[in-house]
Amino acid sequence: MQNNRKLILGSYFGFIVMGMIVISFGSTMPYIRESFNFNYELGGLILAIFSFSYLINGFLSGLLIDKLGHKRVLLMGNVGYVIGLVLIALSMNHVFFFIAVAVLGIGWGFYNTTGNVIMNDATKGDGKAMLLLHMSFGIGAFISPLIFGFLMKLGLTWRSFYLLLAVFSALSFAINLKLELPKLEDEEIKKTKLNQLNLKKIGLFMAILFFYVGVENGFSGWMTSYIKESTSIADTSAQSLLSVLWLTMIFGRLGIGFLGANLSKVFMVFMSSVMLILGMLVFIVSTTWLPILVSVIIIGFAMSGIYPLTLADANPYIKGSGLATALVISGGGMGASSIPYLSGKFADMWGTKAILVTITISTAILIFCTFFNWKISQIEANRQTNV
Repeated sequence: MQNNRKLILGSYFGFIVMGMIVISFGSTMPYIRESFNFNYELGGLILAIFSFSYLINGFLSGLLIDKLGHKRVLLMGNVGYVIGLVLIALSMNHVFFFIAVAVLGIGWGFYNTTGNVIMNDATKGDGKAMLLLHMSFGIGAFISPLIFGFLMKLGLTWRSFYLLLAVFSALSFAINLKLELPKLEDEEIKKTKLNQLNLKKIGLFMAILFFYVGVENGFSGWMTSYIKESTSIADTSAQSLLSVLWLTMIFGRLGIGFLGANLSKVFMVFMSSVMLILGMLVFIVSTTWLPILVSVIIIGFAMSGIYPLTLADANPYIKGSGLATALVISGGGMGASSIPYLSGKFADMWGTKAILVTITISTAILIFCTFFNWKISQIEANRQTNV
């Protein structure tokens, strides 16, 4: 029990650090673009490389878990973080910078997939535990722009911020090095082949995470730049709105943890996606502080439960299988690499509004996927009742 508690607390800390890293480009993007003279498309390419590297290595980590074990792959993620962050801070040209971003994405892919597998297996897919894990991610995402803003006030640059993140990542490595992971029972270990998986259901989970993670990364990655360049809101206020987004997600995950006892996971995911598009529509038509604040709060609450509840819903289909887990999470990686990049490319072609239009269309497709999953779950539940 004591080892399991240490494991859970260590996982929470690791996800706080991961939240700080993943959201960092949302805060630093305007300054990185200025340093390297990047246009919107190249700014989107940063997010795309980061996420595509995450996608490839997130899937690879699922296979490596079955071969090397959870702990080794988790530590590989920590190492990727440290190396990538240091290289980003030291980069002086475009090529070196993009390579550093790819290395950082490797760390994200290894750590995110393995961390989710460890928590999912250790808690047997408990929805509240997964919500708390991703709430930890939200805490990191919330404090990340605040720390960055504080460093900027001290006269430091975005490079100093990434060096500080490297220190936090090294501390996470030290903690994970001492963790003892629980052993799964023999019947829970599935070195699964593709033809043994429920590919229809896994494909649906992949589609949900594709559009959700793409929307989350696209919105959080471009929000500060969009507000800074398309409204009269000050830069510091734009940074604070990014923190508001993640603070709202933290409280949203706490609230969903209580609601989960009375509502089904699939229904909550569907309703969250509906709430998400409403928030996006309010954000699109807003140009002043108050309506933008309201829309960000709506979006934050809507985003809070979709990812962890989808993973908890997928648990019966992926538990104990690194391959199955990697397939599901890779859906999110594909969305995270493509939607932010397309948003930036379209912004260069048609203006900054194209960023939000792309994200809103993706959200509409997400609603369809979550509605379909909800209806399938109802049909499956009725079949089991009638048996």
